[in-house]
Amino acid sequence: MRNIKYAFILGLLSFASTVVGAESILPAPPSGTFEFTGVEFGQTNPYARIHVDVVGINRSSDPIQVDRVLPREPDGVAVKFKAVTVNVGGKFNVSVEATLDSETGRIARYFDVYAKGKKEPIDGFVIRGYADWLVLPSVADIDFGIFEPNTRAEKVIDVETRPGVQVRLVGVDKPSAYVDAQVTADGMALRLTSRSDAPWSSFDEKLLVTTDNALQPKVAFHLRGQSRGFVVPASDPLDFGLLREGQSAELTDVLTDVTGKPLNVGKIVAKSRASVITEVTDCAVPSSSCKNLKVRYPPMNMRGVTGGTLEVELPDYDRTLFIRFGAIGIGKDTQIRDLAEDMKAREVQPESISSVLQTSVAHPKAKAQPTQMKTPEGAGPLLKWQVANEYDIYGYEIYRSDSENGNFHRISDKIIERLEGDPEVGSSYQWRDNTAAAGKTYWYYINIVFNKGKKQKFTSPQKVVAK
Repeated sequence: MRNIKYAFILGLLSFASTVVGAESILPAPPSGTFEFTGVEFGQTNPYARIHVDVVGINRSSDPIQVDRVLPREPDGVAVKFKAVTVNVGGKFNVSVEATLDSETGRIARYFDVYAKGKKEPIDGFVIRGYADWLVLPSVADIDFGIFEPNTRAEKVIDVETRPGVQVRLVGVDKPSAYVDAQVTADGMALRLTSRSDAPWSSFDEKLLVTTDNALQPKVAFHLRGQSRGFVVPASDPLDFGLLREGQSAELTDVLTDVTGKPLNVGKIVAKSRASVITEVTDCAVPSSSCKNLKVRYPPMNMRGVTGGTLEVELPDYDRTLFIRFGAIGIGKDTQIRDLAEDMKAREVQPESISSVLQTSVAHPKAKAQPTQMKTPEGAGPLLKWQVANEYDIYGYEIYRSDSENGNFHRISDKIIERLEGDPEVGSSYQWRDNTAAAGKTYWYYINIVFNKGKKQKFTSPQKVVAK
């Protein structure tokens, strides 16, 4: 029976940053040849430099000549490795250093292992950790909107930080072509002002701003918007969606001179991984101020994100119009499944008892019990909490203040990681504050920390008198 690869499409393209769900449709590296240890790098912060020493153990029945280890995303990654023959049960070592990006929450970096003479990887490993933010990520996600060259648009972004943490913005690491950025309010705000000379295009970029805190030396402000000139495309970006291997596609973008002048289109340059063919024709309804820009992808021969920018010369304005475009290349045999439709279909199916369920009914398992955390040593205030369902939870934070409405700060050195247990059953936790002064009154609350970086209060502030 032919092996069918399945993929759940979780999102569409965002060509200037991340493609949501794109990684899920790329073939996963084979596994099982080696057992890898040392792949967790723990808790860190955005833009930190991490180091891990990974050990691969040969679990196959034959010696293997390991020739190279390559990162899937090479930017900012250094791999130290020597080609070696690994006997059965033997080991090889890989040293990995990487500079993290702006992402927060549970993060991963993927590496492929190649044997001598093999073009395809024989195995792979993933290094994982958690990037904890100091500056609230949601304030750095900015929709700047649409602005025109003869108008002035402005936004002021107030910096919000983790309670009890001091972080101030210092300066812009790399200027934007679309907005001028200025640090204000003694480092606690960023003023963004549209530029009159901004390129005519939509934009989706990261504006990096340095801070005075070494734990998070940079903050990435994610800017989205459009600088709209006198020539406006109907679509930007042009989204070709999913293209199977060997499949071609064509889209038409309508260009309009909003002043009503005759539109003169000059040279068009496509900058991308995939070569595309462009053609300018008259619009369906003849108009001197309107042109059709046809863009055709040749038969797809790549996997993953293939996109770029069309640079459209406008001689009458001595300007260039930039239009983003892209597609996701998938294999011929990749079957696309809609997760929402699958779940809906599951709801309307007639009730039945599968063979697996019949076995469970005939031999019911004992109800799982919550995982218990050991009581920590010491004499300080002991905080206890229990969570019934820990799906998508990474861990917990403890915050303390001298008063109910006072300034709280995190008293737990790091995030208290979720116990290894059944997430649907939950766990019981205990944490002791051995820094508390006897006889003093404190207020504590607990935060839930999710895998994707989001945080929310689990408890309201509770009064405790240290003994």
